[in-house]
Amino acid sequence: MLVPHMLAVTDETVAMLKGKVGQRIDLREVMQRMALEIAGRNHVLFRHGASWRDLAQFRHGIWRQACAGRICPILRCRCGGRPRRISARARFRKRWTAFVAMLMAERRAAGKKDGAPPRDLFELMEAARDPETGKAFSDEQLGDEVATMILAGHETTATALFWALYLLALDPSTQDELAAEVKAQPAGAPLDVERLKFTRAVIEETLRLYPSAFLVARAAYGPDTVAGLPIKRRDLIVIAPWLLHRHEKLWRDPNAFIPQRFMAPNPPPDRFAYMPFGAGPRVLHRCAFRHGRGDPGAGRADRRVPR
Repeated sequence: MLVPHMLAVTDETVAMLKGKVGQRIDLREVMQRMALEIAGRNHVLFRHGASWRDLAQFRHGIWRQACAGRICPILRCRCGGRPRRISARARFRKRWTAFVAMLMAERRAAGKKDGAPPRDLFELMEAARDPETGKAFSDEQLGDEVATMILAGHETTATALFWALYLLALDPSTQDELAAEVKAQPAGAPLDVERLKFTRAVIEETLRLYPSAFLVARAAYGPDTVAGLPIKRRDLIVIAPWLLHRHEKLWRDPNAFIPQRFMAPNPPPDRFAYMPFGAGPRVLHRCAFRHGRGDPGAGRADRRVPR
C-alpha cells in the first residue's frame, strides 16, 4: 500500500539530482526532504496532510531548542536536575502533545469510508488490535506512536540513506553490484524487496558503520552489576552502538565497508554485537534474533572507511 507513494517521491528526487550533475549539493538535506515528502505530501503517515508544513516547521523548531540545550532528545529521562531544564521539558511536552492531538483530530475529521481498507499508516495503527486481548490503542498510546513516527520515523531513514550513498560513492564496484541487482527486477512488476538481498546487506553494513541511533540510553529498573561495576536503580546507562559496531574483538576489519559480511554463508552477528536501533522486543531485524559469530568480515577485499 505504501511502497508506490515512496517510489514516486524517490523517482522525483533522482530526476532532480540528475539535473544537478556537476553542482555541489547537500545530500543530507536532500535525503531529509525526500523522507519528509514521503511521510507528508504523499500521505504515508496521514492521508489528510494539510498541516504537514506546519508539522515540519514545528518539528525543526523544537529540535533547534534541543540543540540549544533547552531539552535533551537523547537522554530524555534526565535533565541534570536543573529546574530550568525540567520546566523547559514540561513546556515542550505540553506543546508537542497538543500538536499531535490536533493532527490526529484533523485526520479523524477527514473521515474514513466504512468497510474501506486502511489508506495510510495512521489508519493501520488505528485498526491494529492486540493479538491477546483484542484491544485497540488508547488515544494516549496512539498519540505516542504518531509522535514517534514524526520525530524519529523520517530522520533516521534520511540519515541511513545519506551514509549509504556516501559509502557507495567511495566504492564504485559495490555501487555497480547494487545497481545490477535492482535492474534485474522484472520491469513493471511490484517491487520484491525479498529479492534485493545485496541491497539489504548494503543498508545493514551502512547501519553498522554509521548507526542512526549512535547512542542508546536506558534507566536501570533495579540494582545490578555490569563488568564488575555496581549499578543502582534509576542509574542511567548509555551504550554507544557506533563504538560497539567497530569493536575489533567483535568484527573482522571493523572499519572496512564490506556488505557481504551480512550475507550467506557468513553467519549473522551476535544479537548484542549489532544493534543500530537497540535490542528490545520491538526490533524486527533478522540479525537481532539470531546468534552466531563466525567470520562476519569474510567475502570482500579491504576497503577502508574514512573516519
